[in-house]
Amino acid sequence: MHKLAVAGALAFTLFAAARVTAQESGTLKGTVTTAEKKPLPQARITVVGTALTTTADTDGTFRIAALPLGSQSVEVRLLGYASLLIPIQIESGRDANLQVTLTALPIPLQTVKVTGDTLVLPEMRRFAERRSRGSGTFFTRPDIDRMEARHFTDILRRVPGMQVYPSGGSFGPTYSVQTSRSQGTNGGRPCQVMYYLNGVPFPSGGDDIAINHFISVADVAAVEVYSGASQIPSEFNSSMGNARCGVVVVWTRISTSPSRSN
Repeated sequence: MHKLAVAGALAFTLFAAARVTAQESGTLKGTVTTAEKKPLPQARITVVGTALTTTADTDGTFRIAALPLGSQSVEVRLLGYASLLIPIQIESGRDANLQVTLTALPIPLQTVKVTGDTLVLPEMRRFAERRSRGSGTFFTRPDIDRMEARHFTDILRRVPGMQVYPSGGSFGPTYSVQTSRSQGTNGGRPCQVMYYLNGVPFPSGGDDIAINHFISVADVAAVEVYSGASQIPSEFNSSMGNARCGVVVVWTRISTSPSRSN
């Protein structure tokens, strides 16, 4: 009987202590969302000046128990959002409810300068070698950027012996590119250049089909131009077109043409 009495007294004491503790603390509940009411899981909620902290659930809800009574400050943080410091009042026997709205905060990033050598494209592996021979005219992407060219033919205007004439066709006004050579006897017709696109012959020429309709300056990685037959490398000296009138080889930033060994 004595043991039962002691056990009962101990249980009563613990219950009373727990009741007193409950009366001396409170509970904080709430939800963390965006302005559009989208839940923000993983938001960190901390009662300032205490070790009490928790993380918002997948639906943005949170709960912290055993907060000291009286005025408290709650800090809410989440990466990518502006943190908040919110005053709350904790009362005995009552849950404090907190609806938190976080505002997205642009995270400033340091400027990253990306540089690349446009000559590393597989189809261009002999570009530098041909340029080192000194035969022909070559333009890299930095050269083209300095020109501030609006049309592809603006690049070709920089080539000695290359003539760019206004022309018209089915796709609207553009320009025709010719060399100072001519076709036929007694001068004949103007000699229009032959184009290669990423190492593959490109059927563009004449007044009706002009290169500006097919190639944008922004897409060009490099250009090599051979205005005389003696300059043209063997890989571009084709009998399929007007190679004898001159050759313009265009390399694009993103190659979509079949690979070709140059």
